[in-house]
Amino acid sequence: MTAAQWARRLKRVQSRIPGDPRRFLADPRRALVLGLVLLAFFLLLAFVVPQAPLELEQRWNEWMTDIATLVLKDIALVFNALGRGVGRALLIAVPAAVLFVARRRWSLAAFALTEALTPVISSITKALVDRPRPPAPLVHPSGASFPSGHSAFAGATAVAVILLFTHVGPRRRMWWSLAVFVTAAMAWSRTYLHAHWLLDVTAGAILGVGVALIVCGGVQVLATRRSVGASGAG
Repeated sequence: MTAAQWARRLKRVQSRIPGDPRRFLADPRRALVLGLVLLAFFLLLAFVVPQAPLELEQRWNEWMTDIATLVLKDIALVFNALGRGVGRALLIAVPAAVLFVARRRWSLAAFALTEALTPVISSITKALVDRPRPPAPLVHPSGASFPSGHSAFAGATAVAVILLFTHVGPRRRMWWSLAVFVTAAMAWSRTYLHAHWLLDVTAGAILGVGVALIVCGGVQVLATRRSVGASGAG
């Protein structure tokens, strides 16, 4: 196959990848504000979260024990695998590779920055808060309990993928419902496996969604300014 044929095939592939390379949000500044509010709420939770579980968290943890079945455990373990190791690497590498092949550098920058910042903030907060995990976890988690890194990863990745791979418009509602379901399922799985308290997974999801909105909104604003600047210079 000649270079020209490869180039034509690459263009066809690029044209089939959904999403707008520079317009992720209808109103990026509103997304920035919402993301900052979520991040501020996360930081507030980090300051006030108690070392011992709240009564609601204890009851939730006991309920997870009461409803325990082999099927639910297997489902929770699948989510556990998707949030760590090879599973997590694939969920990051595949969208990044698609954006790279499509030469969508702004989208790739937003995705990479979202996936980089979320675990960094989560790890720093874990070390500072140092909240103990629930007793007798069904997996072998590392680090402190607050916030849930799995939930943060799910929230950040789900929001980033929707913003970068779908077009702005009413059709996104279905995808947003899916993002809520995936993030909630990941959060549930962490409490079912007794790896986190309820407040840990809630805070993790808030962190992930907040970072994704801030990064994608900020990158879109920057991309728009660069485009306007280039047009003016021309």
